[in-house]
Amino acid sequence: MIKWVIKRDGRTEIFSKEKLLKSLLCCLDVQNATMLIDQIINEMPETIRTEELFFKVRSEMWKKFPEAAVKFGLREDMMKLGPAGYNFEDFYAKILIDVGVKNVKVRQTYSGKCALHELDIVYTGKNGKEFVEMKYHNQFGIYTGLKEALYTYMRFIDLNDADNDFTKANLVTNTKISEEAIKFSNCKNMGVVAWKYPPNNGLETLIERTGSYPVTSLINLLDEDMIKQLMNLKIITLKDFVIAYNTNAISQKYEEAYKIAVRLLSKL
Repeated sequence: MIKWVIKRDGRTEIFSKEKLLKSLLCCLDVQNATMLIDQIINEMPETIRTEELFFKVRSEMWKKFPEAAVKFGLREDMMKLGPAGYNFEDFYAKILIDVGVKNVKVRQTYSGKCALHELDIVYTGKNGKEFVEMKYHNQFGIYTGLKEALYTYMRFIDLNDADNDFTKANLVTNTKISEEAIKFSNCKNMGVVAWKYPPNNGLETLIERTGSYPVTSLINLLDEDMIKQLMNLKIITLKDFVIAYNTNAISQKYEEAYKIAVRLLSKL
């Protein structure tokens, strides 16, 4: 039975059933969450790492509640889109298109007054042309901070000093963002999307609202090499995966995962 948990930073703390229950209530009701926890804590050793506990919880969820498993593992699955940030750029561009944003383009090069800039995403916003600076991290414990907000705004200044006429700069990250970065961005009228920010409209909310779950959500069904093969084909979301299978763009070896993906998308 679990008594101690070794955190990602190496600290050891007493296992809290209440804390685990709280994290599961994002996707399960109290009864099913409690049942799952009781089963897991009796099967595990006294001391366990956070990563091992997460893997065990999600594995058991996949057996009984696959839709809940996708939501529960969303943050971790986003970190498997790397190591480079290109897949995250393509992923967020798809979300923008899903919410109706026009003229979305990725990895566009513009000349500023003092430097050449490769912009991760450019699109037409409510008041004109906007760009997005994407900050992708594939490790826990990393915040996007003031430095990233500062250089995103300096891009905006240099680009418009060369008459590019951008109306807004945006900073988007798959991790949490610091209070200093939020304060600066609000002061300069920059857009910010991060994990759980803005409140009730953060990255995780946009994903759930559009149903644009990453293809890495299938990590319990497909091995890492298969996932990488899909992303190399620009199959970044579960929607992409279903479309690719339906159009014979990928082989029959993905059939079982395809059937589950179809079922997941119908319920998520």
